[in-house]
Amino acid sequence: MNLKRIKTFMMVLDHKSFSVVANLLKISQPAVSKQIKTLEAELGINLLHRETVEPTEAGKVVYQKGKKFLYDWDVLVEECRRLQGQLTGVIRIGASSVPGTYIVPHLLRKFLNVHPGVDIQLSIHESGDIPVLLKDGSLDVGFVGSEPAGSDIISHVVKKDHFILIGPKDSEEISDLSLIKGLPFIFRSERSGTWQGVEKTLNSFGISTQDLRCIAKVKTTEAVISMVEADLGYSVVSSIAATQAMQQNRIKVIKTLPYERKFFLSYLHSKKIHPAIVSLVALSNLED
Repeated sequence: MNLKRIKTFMMVLDHKSFSVVANLLKISQPAVSKQIKTLEAELGINLLHRETVEPTEAGKVVYQKGKKFLYDWDVLVEECRRLQGQLTGVIRIGASSVPGTYIVPHLLRKFLNVHPGVDIQLSIHESGDIPVLLKDGSLDVGFVGSEPAGSDIISHVVKKDHFILIGPKDSEEISDLSLIKGLPFIFRSERSGTWQGVEKTLNSFGISTQDLRCIAKVKTTEAVISMVEADLGYSVVSSIAATQAMQQNRIKVIKTLPYERKFFLSYLHSKKIHPAIVSLVALSNLED
């Protein structure tokens, strides 16, 4: 039995698309189809209704058994890694823009001081994409600004922060937050953990982001700060992301918002004994 074929079959059922899975695995769509056909030949039964991408009765059984099979295999692999003593190999880490810029680098420096034999692959994503990448095996660990949903994902708080309303350096402070409805505002992507937190914060003041005058929507907090610094508008960002710009008097804090946001280290339950992840969790607990 080929683990890769079982995983590919399960991914096709999860995504309901051969083309999406081909893109995620970086192989051709015919190669995805071939893997599933080979799995069906090994088992001697059809597993998928191709027209609807729905499982047959046998497919449902293979999906459930495969989930346990892959979990047990992951546990075995991680236990063998633990017994090796000195950590080696690759750990794939994904982070949304704020933790990827302001939290993860310092943590990885501490990690590599302890485990110099481990290779790090770090990539930046929207918060909303990271749970998908964890589940399909593209990432081992994710750092995000909003806690991923799902009983198969474990999350630890690694940093607490708060939101601030920022404006150009010559801005006046705002006592009544409802006044921001008339200001030019810079938005983040809807899949950004920061922006999801901003929406919740503003909602608590009776303000919807639909009430704001959006002049631009950007992908990173750094781009937001640059646009605010250029006197193009106002925005709400994490305090941790704006610290340097505030110290350099490039922007002004208009109002500190009474909303605590959290950053999370997340991974699949099946990887809870992965030695590198265990070490990352322990080191993150030592963070200030």
